[in-house]
Amino acid sequence: MKILYAPILLLFVILSLLFLLRVLLFKTGLIYITKKWWRSIEDCFHVYQFFKVPEFNENMQTNHLYRKVSIYLSSIASIEDSDFINLFTGKKTHDIVLHLDPNQVVDDYFIGTRVSWINEEKNDTNRCRTFVLKIRRADKRKILRPYLQHIHITSDELEQKKKDVKLYINIDSHEQSRQWRSVPFKHPSTFDTIAMESDLKNKLKSDLESFLKAKHYYHRLGRAWKRSYLLYGPSGTGKSSFVAAIANFLGYDVYDIDLSRVLDDSDMKMLLLQTTSKSVILIEDLDRFLMDKSAKVSLSGIRLVGP
Repeated sequence: MKILYAPILLLFVILSLLFLLRVLLFKTGLIYITKKWWRSIEDCFHVYQFFKVPEFNENMQTNHLYRKVSIYLSSIASIEDSDFINLFTGKKTHDIVLHLDPNQVVDDYFIGTRVSWINEEKNDTNRCRTFVLKIRRADKRKILRPYLQHIHITSDELEQKKKDVKLYINIDSHEQSRQWRSVPFKHPSTFDTIAMESDLKNKLKSDLESFLKAKHYYHRLGRAWKRSYLLYGPSGTGKSSFVAAIANFLGYDVYDIDLSRVLDDSDMKMLLLQTTSKSVILIEDLDRFLMDKSAKVSLSGIRLVGP
């Protein structure tokens, strides 16, 4: 009997020790201490290069890259693992914005490579702030430029989504050079609230997200970076709500073109030239307008339209 119970007792002791070790690691701060020790040991076997992003240049002018890095770092999930984080309220209700505390470190991963950012702040009269990027020298040529480009694109998208969206309406322009009048866009529709099949809704959101990331791809092909949707159906079927959901999802301004106020093709082109690059351009009742034989705006002029 002793021979039979000995392996079972040994297995029970091993499992108990493993369970206690797991509790000790994950229910206490020992796991974080272990990770820091391992990181220190790992760093001893690599050569690193450091890149500084100061808040101001030598002429005390604002370094726009500093702001982009700050916005980007506030958006990555790993910032929550830093020892000290500043919490701020955002522009929108219930938004909480995280900012790295001075002299704290946050890790990021890009194309399978780990990089680190240090929020360096000098305790002098100028309180000069600098973000320091730490990259393994062996990985520098592979990821540095693509990574900085990724930060540019991501921060621009985040700023676009956070800005206050406006609705622009074209006005009679024969006596004015400015052809748009703007009002705050407060439409409540989102992809979560509009009545639409879930599969179609997810397909549209995926299409828009892919479109946002494909700007440089479009430019390489020599094509205009735009996406167009044709909505049709009787009044009250949710076409306007769908447009509002797109605008709120992208954070883009909406330019609503009233074709009855467009004088001719030249006027249409001037309207389009006064729109911003990241916007939703809406033309309503297009079929009714094209059926009007007396219209002075041709189909070729309308083909220029696209978000």
